[in-house]
Amino acid sequence: MERLIPLDPDFYTAVPILGATFGIWMILITFGGALLLVLAYSMYKGSLEARAAGMGVTGIGAVAGMTMFIPWMVLIVSDYSQGPVPGIEAPPADVSMTPPVLWIMVISLIGYFTFLLADKDNIKNKIYKTIIYTGIGVVAGMVFMNAQHGVRYFEFIPEYLNETENLERYDNPLGNAYTNLDYYDALGLTTISQAQMDNIKADEAIDIVHKDKTVESIVIKKSTPTYNPNTIALFLGGYGNYIASYMMMFMVPFIFLRKRWAYNTILTVTVLSMTASYWNAIVRGSFEWVIGGTMSLGLLVFLLIPVFKQFLVDPVDAKEVINE
Repeated sequence: MERLIPLDPDFYTAVPILGATFGIWMILITFGGALLLVLAYSMYKGSLEARAAGMGVTGIGAVAGMTMFIPWMVLIVSDYSQGPVPGIEAPPADVSMTPPVLWIMVISLIGYFTFLLADKDNIKNKIYKTIIYTGIGVVAGMVFMNAQHGVRYFEFIPEYLNETENLERYDNPLGNAYTNLDYYDALGLTTISQAQMDNIKADEAIDIVHKDKTVESIVIKKSTPTYNPNTIALFLGGYGNYIASYMMMFMVPFIFLRKRWAYNTILTVTVLSMTASYWNAIVRGSFEWVIGGTMSLGLLVFLLIPVFKQFLVDPVDAKEVINE
């Protein structure tokens, strides 16, 4: 990461955020492994509840692997030496192309589908279950990665880099303790170099280089705050999507047991992630948010289709709710 941060401040928030979330995933995986050992005998005896718990644990491991796999490819392996920010070196030649977390993801996926399909159901139903439960995991992973981007840009406070040494959050001269996007061009911040950041003046136009290599002169830093729609959009797209992603995976054991409340919960967080992602796509004009929102929309549709819904909620329970 040392090759990125000194030259491109856009990366500096990614490191502590990834470090924190990776730590959370590793704790969940470790506790999950311990839970699998505790439930091993119950699984052997055919307990449906133990099998559901196993699905939840391995599902978390699979999503954790996915969300740690991609940052390795983007931040460690990818070559940014050709721009858009000048001066970044290519990754070292001895860096492994294979992320260390790959095997966590592979083993977890094997366990996930083993628990899911370890019954005597017919092939057609097993295919339906594979589709919907794969969709939940994939979307949860994508939503989590969108959340990483949201929090990363929401908490991007340049003053930590160039104005006050050892600046603490409560001393932030602009904005609040978590963000100060109202003082900046939020999209322009993602394109400037560290050299530009060190010399930036309020209300001064500077040249920025877009991803398509075109150059534009814009005011990055403002002397007075102006409402910035990125603030609330990134807050919901970041922290809101964190909640949505975790809740999707935490609900897996309960929808496997076809609990109505769990089904309603996963519908709710899917709508949340879809709304937050599309909102960021509009505000920030970024295609990655379009992908996240569309995947959440697709999952929502699949969750509502009866042929898949039957494996997520007990039809008898649903009828009782309607009759009440």
